[in-house]
Amino acid sequence: MIENTPEALREDYLARLEAAMRDLPHGVAADIRGGIAEELAGLDTEEMAVRIAQLGDPREIAREAQREVPGSGPDIVVAAPSAAPVRRRRPATTTRGFAITAALTLSFGGFLAPVLGWIVGVARVTSASLWKRWEKLLAIVAPFVVTGLSLLIASLFSGGDAAGTGAADNPLMPGLGEWHLLILLGLLLIPASGLWLLWRMRGRDPR
Repeated sequence: MIENTPEALREDYLARLEAAMRDLPHGVAADIRGGIAEELAGLDTEEMAVRIAQLGDPREIAREAQREVPGSGPDIVVAAPSAAPVRRRRPATTTRGFAITAALTLSFGGFLAPVLGWIVGVARVTSASLWKRWEKLLAIVAPFVVTGLSLLIASLFSGGDAAGTGAADNPLMPGLGEWHLLILLGLLLIPASGLWLLWRMRGRDPR
């Protein structure tokens, strides 16, 4: 039981204060104890009791001091938002899927939508990056060049027959009445050119 004397009250309060401040840095705890000891010095019993009541619970004093000590609390690390690497989307024209679709459209688009389908195929082929320029140009114009030359040769030999040259007797050369076969040949060369582009594309990686 604590004696009801100023000294006993003072020493009891300071002892409880030291126990509450055991986790504080020594210098901080010593300064707080010294300051409170000076405040309680020279007081009589009644004044001592009133002042101790005003100071409050030593544990609360220790908690308040703990909050004031720099770095005493847990360090809260706020991670800066890391910038996620931006993946650039490759243009569709560089993919194999686009190139395959372009070649097939060039081959068969004209059969599904005459003229327009072929034009769409030409546009797609020229936009694709998996072929070289000469490959695109050859695939697009070759059917028409071959058909045009065949028609020209046929017309020349048919004209020679009309003049009595007898050149049209050659069974290997078509006459004017067989032009529709040459046109059909040109139509068949269009899908062949698209399939040729697919063959040229094998083993190439998208850029």
